[in-house]
Amino acid sequence: MTKKPDLTRKEFLRAALVTAAVPALVGSVGAGPLRQQQGGQTSDITVDDLKTLEKMIGIEFTDDERKEVLRQVQQFTRGYESIRDLHMDNSVPPATAFIPQGKQPAAGKATSVVHRDIPGISKPSSDEDVAFMTVAELSQLVKHKKISPVELTEIYLKRIDAYGEKLLNVITPTHDLARAQAKKAQEEIAAGNYRGPLHGLPYGLKDLYAVKGYPTTWGSGPHKDQVLDYNCAVYDKLTEAGAVLVGKLSMGALAMNDVWFKGRTKDPWDPTQGSSGSSAGPASCMAAGMVAFSIGTETQGSIVSPSHKCRVTGLRPTFGRVSRYGAMTLSWTMDKAGPICRTAEDCMLVLAAIHGADVRDPGSVDRPLHWSPDVDISSLKIGVLEQGQPLSGDTPSDDYIELLKKLGAKPESVKFSQLQRGVMVDLSVEAAAAFDDFTTSGKIHGLENSFWPQIFRAYRYVTAVESLQALRARSLAMKTIEEEFGDYDMVFAPDRGSFLLLNTNRTGHPQMLMPYGTNDKGAERSVSVYGRLYDEAKIAAVVWKMQQETEFYKLRPDLSKA
Repeated sequence: MTKKPDLTRKEFLRAALVTAAVPALVGSVGAGPLRQQQGGQTSDITVDDLKTLEKMIGIEFTDDERKEVLRQVQQFTRGYESIRDLHMDNSVPPATAFIPQGKQPAAGKATSVVHRDIPGISKPSSDEDVAFMTVAELSQLVKHKKISPVELTEIYLKRIDAYGEKLLNVITPTHDLARAQAKKAQEEIAAGNYRGPLHGLPYGLKDLYAVKGYPTTWGSGPHKDQVLDYNCAVYDKLTEAGAVLVGKLSMGALAMNDVWFKGRTKDPWDPTQGSSGSSAGPASCMAAGMVAFSIGTETQGSIVSPSHKCRVTGLRPTFGRVSRYGAMTLSWTMDKAGPICRTAEDCMLVLAAIHGADVRDPGSVDRPLHWSPDVDISSLKIGVLEQGQPLSGDTPSDDYIELLKKLGAKPESVKFSQLQRGVMVDLSVEAAAAFDDFTTSGKIHGLENSFWPQIFRAYRYVTAVESLQALRARSLAMKTIEEEFGDYDMVFAPDRGSFLLLNTNRTGHPQMLMPYGTNDKGAERSVSVYGRLYDEAKIAAVVWKMQQETEFYKLRPDLSKA
């Protein structure tokens, strides 16, 4: 089979736009607010207009059939206007929720996490070495009072001040809040009230998460002064765990790529390049040792892609595993929140703190989460994406497969089907709906260096029937991937996983990406692992075994180039 290159998120959306939209119609939306028919006068819609629409969507009725429905179609606009007059905020969800289908555990809140002791661990002599420690290591230092939350927080705040502007990966530092939370954590630990592995550890949030009293900019110029009067669910859960927020981190404008209103977030390994997106800041800050852990979101690659570029470990949990309340909406049926860390172990320590159902997010659920670093790899059935299928980037070596075998696995080649092209329409239709008031009000003209304006306009021309058909096709896709997954516990793929990344974002399955050194040109390499629904702990346990063997997570960029 001919090898096809992996597309960046921006390239994919551009291709989808060209496929789905008629350029002349996109160009018909002029400057200023979207032009609408005035006073509900819809009688100028004609049979010829219906013919034009039919050409766009690939159907054909007779003139008699068109005349029969013309009066109804003329009335539709009045109903559209009544909905537009509501000026619905981005946070308002539709009255339905996406439910992943397939093998999964029964509902339940049970959570158990092994917070392992690290015998003989001591505080490094340099702040630089402290900054690049893992969550598991830092938590031991804090728990045993070998470093205080206040001291640790100051180390990271200094690094944010030193590199935030150089790498353009922090939108809003939260010095005052961080110092107050660190002081509280220190007092609690001194009094014997240790909350767990995140207590006193500084972290960063992608700046689409609301934190009361601070800007929530969504990386967008028109929203850079937006201050929301509530906290997102993730922030509240991490606060309950005793974590310390040191900054709201950069993201591509409205969750696309790595360009925000101040510029492009940089890759700490090569500051001449962007960090990829849209969780640009969380990945860049992790790579630069500016936070102990970070939280990103993914709709279609936004955790996985920047984690690959910045050579850190990213976890996209199962859809619904983590509440999205208080986070910007791009897609109600595809948005997912998850951690970006140094190791798989760290990702699970963070996921344990933030997972669970939330009545404010209809898509969120309670499912058990049991994490232990111990796993008998020989007892697992592990698949590897068949090499004849399209893979991203350079042709990868099979060294990670050899490592799996060394650890006791018996990996088998497995094949997956690509989704039908039409299924891909759903993301942009939902995004266009989520930002419809922003588009029709004309505020969108303040959004610079973004492809979103064209997408939001173009996908208004996708009919409701075709949109629902795409969702029905996703139902078939969930059935297909369940059949193809068979009795495998997990499936490995090189790099970001190519089309499996697209498939599993639409079916809701989890994906973990781990850095895996460099290729012969010195460019980043990664390995992706896909798990069964709500089975993040199993894939993380295998990845952690591999990371202890390779130790790629210990590598650091040369920040003198920043």
